[in-house]
Amino acid sequence: MKEQIERLSLQGTYKNSREVSCGGIPYSARDILMTAPLIAGLNVYLVGGTGEGKTQLANDLVGVFGEEASCYAEGRPDFEPAELLKQINLGRVREAASDRELVELTENVRKCLYYVDELNRCPPIVMNYFFNFFDGKLVHNGKVLKLGSREYAVGYASGNIGDGAYVGISDTDRALKDRMHLIVKLDDPHFSTTEEDDGGIFEGKKDPRATPPQPGKSALEDIISIHKAYGERVIPAVLPALGIYFHKGLDYLEDTARHSKRAVDQMWPNIKDARKDTEETLIFPLSKRAIFATMGLSQALEMIAEARGYEVKDSAAVFLDALR
Repeated sequence: MKEQIERLSLQGTYKNSREVSCGGIPYSARDILMTAPLIAGLNVYLVGGTGEGKTQLANDLVGVFGEEASCYAEGRPDFEPAELLKQINLGRVREAASDRELVELTENVRKCLYYVDELNRCPPIVMNYFFNFFDGKLVHNGKVLKLGSREYAVGYASGNIGDGAYVGISDTDRALKDRMHLIVKLDDPHFSTTEEDDGGIFEGKKDPRATPPQPGKSALEDIISIHKAYGERVIPAVLPALGIYFHKGLDYLEDTARHSKRAVDQMWPNIKDARKDTEETLIFPLSKRAIFATMGLSQALEMIAEARGYEVKDSAAVFLDALR
């Protein structure tokens, strides 16, 4: 397990040694961005300005999975996930009883990595098509089919959120953001590359383009093996209790209809007479999907820590830092 995790953590060209502490245990930004999400099978949305490493991470992911197990798409106004997953079989024109029978699934439905570059270059109506895509499923001929292979599929996306001056982008729907289990702003100081990283990058490259995926180094078998071990872990009892608090307990708000933030969500957080002396008033309760995602991230981080010889003494602290 230790060797598998380290191979997964070190493979690729993207360099980021920024230390991120979760539960008092040090992790690299790469652990947060790639290793832990791949272990838990979590979707990740990488956002930030240009030149912060989103494309390099995408290329590294394709290299980690191998081209045979990767599906890469570029977001654009007219894009639909169906064009990746379905095709017309013109050879069956004479024998098919209907147009529906001409549509067949492509090999892409069995890929394990689905990456959409510049997701928010698609307008909102097109983004709606991604709901099932990032839920790991496809509706075909009235049947719901699972994407991926060997019970594994993960989705990554990138977006250039700009600073108000960037054109050609749309805001991402709240429900779609919820399906992107982990959203990380790469140019945030907590996740940006260190000065030492930048020095090595500037000294080692002359080409401003991202390094292409490295062929012949697929870590798919390692990912599948570690993900299986992740699925067999026993969840610490404290995590469901924390989940109840953040999903239901955090919903309570005095002097509102049914004492619920959700009941007044159109006005929240601008609620008249609401207490301002506690941060709980300002935090909207989390969705069940967000709770599951945080539990998954924290458990994957614990697996990484254990593989490196750390003793995880406080699963609640790891959960809370993963949530943050």
